[in-house]
Amino acid sequence: MKIKPLAGRHDPARIEEAYRIGYWRNELIIDLLAKHARERPDALAIVDGDHRLTWFEFHLLSQRFALHLRRLGIGAGDVVALQMPNWAEYLVCYHGVRFVGAILVQVGADWRRAEMAYGYSIGPAKVAIVPRNFGDFDYPSALQNLKPELPGLEHIIVARGAAPKGTISLDGLLEDPIEARVSVETLVSYRPSPDEVIRIVFTSGTTGLPKAIMHTDNTLGHSGRITQADFGHDENDVIMMFVPFSTNYGSIMGLQLPLNAGATLVLMDHFSASGALELIGQEKVTYVPATPTHFIAMTNSPAMESASVESIRLMLSAGAAFPVQSIKEMREKFQTMFIDSFGMNEFGMGLWAMPDDDPDKVAGTIGRPITGVDAQVLGTDGQRVAPGEIGELVIKSAGMCAGYHNQPEANATAWDNNGWFRSGDLAIEDELGLFRIAGRSKDVIIRGGANVSPREIEEILIQEPRIREASVIGLPDDYYGETVCACVIAKPGEQPTTAEINAYLKPKIASYKLPSRTVMLEEFPLNSMGKVRKDMLVKIVLSSTELE
Repeated sequence: MKIKPLAGRHDPARIEEAYRIGYWRNELIIDLLAKHARERPDALAIVDGDHRLTWFEFHLLSQRFALHLRRLGIGAGDVVALQMPNWAEYLVCYHGVRFVGAILVQVGADWRRAEMAYGYSIGPAKVAIVPRNFGDFDYPSALQNLKPELPGLEHIIVARGAAPKGTISLDGLLEDPIEARVSVETLVSYRPSPDEVIRIVFTSGTTGLPKAIMHTDNTLGHSGRITQADFGHDENDVIMMFVPFSTNYGSIMGLQLPLNAGATLVLMDHFSASGALELIGQEKVTYVPATPTHFIAMTNSPAMESASVESIRLMLSAGAAFPVQSIKEMREKFQTMFIDSFGMNEFGMGLWAMPDDDPDKVAGTIGRPITGVDAQVLGTDGQRVAPGEIGELVIKSAGMCAGYHNQPEANATAWDNNGWFRSGDLAIEDELGLFRIAGRSKDVIIRGGANVSPREIEEILIQEPRIREASVIGLPDDYYGETVCACVIAKPGEQPTTAEINAYLKPKIASYKLPSRTVMLEEFPLNSMGKVRKDMLVKIVLSSTELE
């Protein structure tokens, strides 16, 4: 089956313009892998615990895996689902799939039965690549149980562990030098165009099943190239990756950028603040792309007191709004360059501040559109609003996806007739052209007919010295329609009371914005990108109310 771009998303005129300007190139990710293997074969490419791969080994294993895929009958247009944490094998399989021209569906490692059934049905997938076990979950057994719902699934390849009956060992494939029997030159005929759909990534939304987003080599490559150009990444960089590869942010920073720059990639298959800080010092990490949740956890970790973080030259945040007070605290601790940014799975990186911007002036903003991106803020009438006014952020980008797979209604809603993508984020553009996110339009709380911005209250709450994180949600109410609820995580050793928090807020915001309820929590429910699952937060709070 051939997965095709949505009509109008990648039309000939758009492709021609992107090539003419230089945003797109006749270049595949596997070309970059081959280049580094040829020019710097013994340089370190991947660090995964005690497992280390040079560029030569990385390239060799990727082509070896590709040849084994061909032996299994997988070629151009076939769909391979990859569900794995940030392991070295993920990178090998990702590039192996690219060598045979197949389409990769990036299924989240934390997905379970219902989500797996949906993710593997895209295409549908002929091959599944999964861990033997990760996070106490038996992936092969789950897939075997799902097989009646997935008649197109022909092969299950299992990583790191004995392959159960009816499955194939990835370890065995990678140890088998098939290239001694079958020439790697046979892979040349499967080389795809850089403008064909080659990967599916999923939205990180919090309602219903996620939408399947179609990307090409060039839509992913655009963000990688601009990241490298704007921040000067090269072969001397050591990039830490705990953001899941299955997200577009993780793909850009972990699968694309290291290949653009020739940088070493240091992997973590699950995040812990103390583990990340230890690894930064151990591997002399220079670049950390992460989310606010990750950075806040590291800043407040007891391990920070003895951590060696002097090697870091850049920390880039994306995925969620970063409170200004938390940014200040992080800068004080890490003493290095920090950039806040904005991007989405649909188009990759979109806006950020530049290294030469005044940190104090850009604090709390997401900067300006990056090269190849246009952004504007529109009112409810569809017209651009004046500087300082709030509206919906809309985007055009050279990294824009080829559309949602098999979802015509979602495509019609997401893009207007002129190709502007409706982000669903509320934003403000100031007189200097800096953009600031004011929240998600669907998160706005309507209390008695008055709109309340959760982001506004969260920014004030986080300035209370005893509060580490805050998330504001709306709760259903018979009289007001919705009421405001503040969910709070306190800093270690602190226990602010509800009365103290409300007393802190009262002189700072209008009375109708004051929380009717404040809930103290140990942690927030998060998605794979580290965003707070506000839908789950509402359920948690309502459940606790029923028990009271």
